[in-house]
Amino acid sequence: MSVTGINNALPVNEEESLYKPVGKKELDQYDFMNLLITQLQYQDPLKPMDTYQMASQLAQFSDMEATLKMSSNMEKLLEYQTSQNNLQLLTLLDKDVEVMGNTVGVNEGAPGKGEFTLAEDCATCAVEIYDAGGHLLKMIDLGGASAGSYALEWDGTDMQGEKVEDGAYSYQVKGYTTNGDEIEVDYRVTGKVTGLSFEGGVAALTLDHHVSADVGSVVSVL
Repeated sequence: MSVTGINNALPVNEEESLYKPVGKKELDQYDFMNLLITQLQYQDPLKPMDTYQMASQLAQFSDMEATLKMSSNMEKLLEYQTSQNNLQLLTLLDKDVEVMGNTVGVNEGAPGKGEFTLAEDCATCAVEIYDAGGHLLKMIDLGGASAGSYALEWDGTDMQGEKVEDGAYSYQVKGYTTNGDEIEVDYRVTGKVTGLSFEGGVAALTLDHHVSADVGSVVSVL
């Protein structure tokens, strides 16, 4: 008479269940209370839990419960604050704002307002206009320029003088000193807020229908 092995005799689902973890990954206040009650039920009658020890465990439980409630209240407060901030952003619609960045929108052939600041005097300076795909559309030679702020003077045309399509375009300023060192440039853009988006809890503005800007990049509301 043959004897079937114990492992082979077990159904597949029962065999797998032996290796599956049970219970939750994290314990909450109810689990800790159940542990304390179970500990009291199964304590040695000859060596009952010390009053001080019990008070200590109850105090720890109380502290943990208070911490969990505080954490929950903080999350609710943060959600409320976020919703209030988002509502306040609605007041920016149809208003002109100045943001840090070098992307302007073109609407009906008219480009938005851009500004750049040269950190020092430069011997040669040029403004390069790029489309959304990073292709160079136009170069504007400014010659030598002193340190200071300048308005972007672009008429919305390419190298051939043709009007570009409506959309978002970036501009880069390349300035060099007499020694050939590249000059640091700061960029600002002014546009009308034509849209708002809230994705992943992050708010973003749409300027002139085409330019996306982070709320944190807003310098001033005009």
